[in-house]
Amino acid sequence: MATDLTKWAGALSKLQASVTKDLAEIRKQKAEIQQMKDDIYNRLSENLFIRNDKRIILSAPEVIIGNVDINGMLYGDSGTVIIRGGSVNLEGSGESGNVNTRAAIITQKGVDPGADGVQEAVLSSSMIINQAKNIVIQSNESEGYFSQSPTITGATGIQIHADENLVIEATKSVELRGKSIENELKALNKNKTSLTIDATKRIANVTKLTTEAELFLSATDLLNSNELLARTNVVDLDEAQDKFEAMVPAIYSAFNGCVDALSQLAETNRRITALEAEQKKIKAVKSNFTKKAINTHLSLSAESMNIASVDGDGNIRDTEDAVINVQTGKINVSTRKADGSLIDNSGVSIATKDVAFDLTNPKLDDKGNGDLPVVGSFLLKAKNVVFDAVDKTTKDGKQEDKEQTKDSSFYVRAENMGFSSSDVKEKKNTGVFMVGAEKTMIGSSDKEGNVSGSLLVRAKDMKMSSVDKDQNATGTLNVKVEKVGVAAVDKSGKALGQIVLNAKDVFAKSMDTDDKGADKNLAAGGNMVLVAEKMFVGRTAKKNTAKQVQISAEKTGLYGTSTTEVQQGEGKAVVQLDGGNLSVGGSKTQIYGNTTVNAKAEFKADVKAPKLTADNLEAKTSFKTTNISDGIAVPGAPSSAKLSAKLKEDDAPAPK
Repeated sequence: MATDLTKWAGALSKLQASVTKDLAEIRKQKAEIQQMKDDIYNRLSENLFIRNDKRIILSAPEVIIGNVDINGMLYGDSGTVIIRGGSVNLEGSGESGNVNTRAAIITQKGVDPGADGVQEAVLSSSMIINQAKNIVIQSNESEGYFSQSPTITGATGIQIHADENLVIEATKSVELRGKSIENELKALNKNKTSLTIDATKRIANVTKLTTEAELFLSATDLLNSNELLARTNVVDLDEAQDKFEAMVPAIYSAFNGCVDALSQLAETNRRITALEAEQKKIKAVKSNFTKKAINTHLSLSAESMNIASVDGDGNIRDTEDAVINVQTGKINVSTRKADGSLIDNSGVSIATKDVAFDLTNPKLDDKGNGDLPVVGSFLLKAKNVVFDAVDKTTKDGKQEDKEQTKDSSFYVRAENMGFSSSDVKEKKNTGVFMVGAEKTMIGSSDKEGNVSGSLLVRAKDMKMSSVDKDQNATGTLNVKVEKVGVAAVDKSGKALGQIVLNAKDVFAKSMDTDDKGADKNLAAGGNMVLVAEKMFVGRTAKKNTAKQVQISAEKTGLYGTSTTEVQQGEGKAVVQLDGGNLSVGGSKTQIYGNTTVNAKAEFKADVKAPKLTADNLEAKTSFKTTNISDGIAVPGAPSSAKLSAKLKEDDAPAPK
């Protein structure tokens, strides 16, 4: 005999079969079960159910809904109130109307709970909207009672405060999210096993109870099969009715528990399916998660924004942990308009005690040991770049230079350095490079202070000057190196240009010195070479002639390929070596010391000697002494010969 109990059992079987289906099928089966649950509660008559197809209004100055007594106090400090509807509104009307929600734990989730409240289905329309002129969110680390009430600043807006931690994230993960899904799936699958076993037992219990009830009803139907039997068995029928009504609550309770277990099992299966789909997506993007954009955004927009590391009393925190950290792959700070042009009078200002730009790429082990190689580049584009280490003073709202900052310094160290001012189009050097300091040092030295490396300076024109404001030369230039090479040549090695040294005292030496730099002795094996196509020593022009030229050496050599000549004044005395001939000329020539002439000598004027010793004496014209006379003495003609200078004393070319 088919009864309502048979239909209930069949409905349970359909619901059991749907627990692995999609959400739409589960909801369809639950809707059918819901009608049967209504029938159950109606038959039990254990609830007060008020139903109206139009509207039910509860009206009073004060309305309390809950497990309360006549005073409005909770029974046993417990009870559950569920308000369920497709649309639920809480409205506090009037200018002073308000809605207060108070509980130790308050949870809001934008999910669909389903008709039975068991589901937590995330839909595409899931959202939570809060809108007000003022929104205050405050977290306080109080115990027992909040010592601070949320305060409203007076200005419209959103105020968020936390005594300890405030975290705002717009991010995605694969590792942490994947691990979280994995742990959640383990818990859900474990719960699924328990729910499946529980649901199977409950269905078996419902089947057992309904079978027993149906057998009892079949036996009762025999007592009531006709009017005569009904009258005869009226007492037995009344007893059977009482017995059946005693059986119904157990059946209804078992049925209701079975529906709840199957609903929880269906929701567990739905969650497992959703998480497995999400897990599959995460695994698909895991390999290139760090390489592709994940499209998460956090936007902060305001005319004025402040970020401060302060405490609740407004004090700036300067403890070791007080810091503002920004960590990202790229940072862009721009004061540009939408079209890319700079905003007028825009700027970036940093005022701090220390600034550090760290472009190192640490390669450290677990103990923090390893290398810190410098990588990347630092690019600064500006019309004017100024590094200023000068103390200032303020007067009438304007800053003025006070003095150069004591112990200030500017230090640059790199393997390659270049300073260039060149025209981009013409590729020509332009502009000025200026270094001004009391002391300027350019060096290439190792960690022990030993000088190494090289210094290359290239320019069309170079000037090194130490002059005061009146252009008076001051100071010194001291170059102390192992080798010095100064060359003015083109790329083929052809000499060009000029080198000018001009000073009151000019010294060119090859000497060893003592620890104070004073001359000690000639450098062993030292050489000094001065050579040019034309060389001028001791004179630039007639009016600029050296007062004295002194040459001293253990050995002195003066060599001339064609002519060597020594002149006094304008040819008053001349010593000339020319074409293999030695000529000496002057108003009076004197030779001192023993003189030997190893070749034929010719005298073209009178010769006077205190004593003449000759192996052979020949007189062509006459021979005369005070003692003897031979022939006629004819006086010789005085010599008019004069040595002509072959070389001209030229002026030296003036420096350009």
